[in-house]
Amino acid sequence: MLGTCPDIAYTVAALGCHTANPSIKHQHALDHLFCYLHGSSDYKLVYHHGVLGGDTILGYMDTDWGSDVNNCKSTLGYAFTLSGSTISWSSKKQSAVALSSTKAEYIASAHAAKEAIWLGRLFAGLQQPSSFPIPLLINNQLAIAIAKNPEFHDWTKHIDIRYHFLQHKVELGDITLNYVPTNDQSANVLTKGLAWEKHKKFSKELGLCCAD
Repeated sequence: MLGTCPDIAYTVAALGCHTANPSIKHQHALDHLFCYLHGSSDYKLVYHHGVLGGDTILGYMDTDWGSDVNNCKSTLGYAFTLSGSTISWSSKKQSAVALSSTKAEYIASAHAAKEAIWLGRLFAGLQQPSSFPIPLLINNQLAIAIAKNPEFHDWTKHIDIRYHFLQHKVELGDITLNYVPTNDQSANVLTKGLAWEKHKKFSKELGLCCAD
């Protein structure tokens, strides 16, 4: 999951929360995961030279607000692609409880922004073409508005100041936030269990395909 299979990141993270006290249903979920891995063993992350936008790092970010039924915490997921395939991804539970889907998206975007800045500096250190600004695609227009306008809405004061790192990077031009409809949000596969067709679609968009 850490090196070659972003498509199972959500499942592995979810199962990992129950390793101390697993139940039969968790064992069944693990069995299904192994069946999936067996059936998709030919799928690899494939990078393509010369694809449109291949030299540009592109980020996808999504959250599943309040998805944990035990503590109401949200699950965040992000993925960054280059040359038609994923180079960095994450799926994990947020540390704080978000009071709205907008706040959950905003907090998750700040985490994704930190990864974006690190990737941009890494490529600069390798003397690759400048990747800044790095586009980050999210499906919450209100979260984008807050990041672009620090004085947007009084209730943003309740967001921990550390997450306003996102606003700072948007102001500096290191990150650009762009809206993408939920049905086109590839990071969906990193935040929740999906129907097979959607799982397959988003996994392909992240660069997983059958490598002959």
